[in-house]
Amino acid sequence: MQKKKKTSVLHLNLNPNSRFLFISDIHADKELFKMALDKADFKDDDVLFIIGDVIEKGENNLDLLDYLLELKEKYQIYFLAGNCDEVLRYIIPPVDKDNFLYYAIVKGNSIVNEMANKLNIKLDYNMDVDFVCDLFHREFIKYYNFIDEFYDVIILNDKYVLVHGGLDDVSNIPEYNNSLLKYDGFYLKAKYSPYIRIVGHFPVVNYTTSIPCNNPIFDFNRNVISIDGGNKVKLSGQLNILILENEKFSFLYVDKYPKQICKKNIILPLSKPCHMDSYLGNVIYKGEKLGDFYVVYNEIGEKAYAYKTNVIIDKDKFFCYDATNYMMPLRKGDRYSIIIKAWPFTIVKKEGYIGLVSTRLVDADEV
Repeated sequence: MQKKKKTSVLHLNLNPNSRFLFISDIHADKELFKMALDKADFKDDDVLFIIGDVIEKGENNLDLLDYLLELKEKYQIYFLAGNCDEVLRYIIPPVDKDNFLYYAIVKGNSIVNEMANKLNIKLDYNMDVDFVCDLFHREFIKYYNFIDEFYDVIILNDKYVLVHGGLDDVSNIPEYNNSLLKYDGFYLKAKYSPYIRIVGHFPVVNYTTSIPCNNPIFDFNRNVISIDGGNKVKLSGQLNILILENEKFSFLYVDKYPKQICKKNIILPLSKPCHMDSYLGNVIYKGEKLGDFYVVYNEIGEKAYAYKTNVIIDKDKFFCYDATNYMMPLRKGDRYSIIIKAWPFTIVKKEGYIGLVSTRLVDADEV
């Protein structure tokens, strides 16, 4: 494994009658990944593409990699690199000490923490970072080699382009892989391509301006399918499974939120739904505190509610994520999940869509 990687491209011609599955942004969540394969009824003759960000942010980095190493011996699986998978490349000596300490001590839930625990190494600000990283490289070489084999771009049947972050021009693929793996907001910037580009990396809910939704985005005017459901990144995150069968796309998703059945209608008057997020550079203004939420406004005066952990206040700067005013209508018999019960609203999810319900009404429904 080299510290700087040239872009690796795989051209594949596979039986178009095969069933193709696409998953991205697993983020070390072995349990949810297995749930996804079970829900999709993954079989021997299926072809699975994992479109980057296998590791980081979750708690089972090494276990997941071991599981994937087992699976690839039995099934037809192709792996693409994501920006989070490159963490192993970044910690090959000589190492940027500040960046390493950020991952190891500040960020947590990194593969470097798991490797240190396996070797009974205490990570602290006084350690010899190059020595530790060299030891990691020697002791865990199978993981380095496995991730180093991940492709950066796969062109499938000269019709579909798979890449973690995004790719503007299939005829002009960059020499090095960095820009392909981390391309924030690719869907909004993408122009039409004759290839259907299937990407992960950027949670799809970030693109929504009305009703928040984690389900894949299908845009055949631009020929982009964006599938990152925000697992391990968003409060309401899910793992999406894109399925291509008989030249038709469908999808499933899995999450860990318990489902419940609505016992009575919970329907509040609807205003124009909006979703606000600072990820795309939107200017959002802070209003008053309302229980566990902040009232926030966008530049045209629309009002929404941001849960307290989705707000960052840094001196004179204000950032918020996944603020919404969407009051989720629930009808008797609907299956829905409670993401967070707070006050005065409970954040709920139904069929991949996220909204708010009065906590008073949720409590009454649970009686």
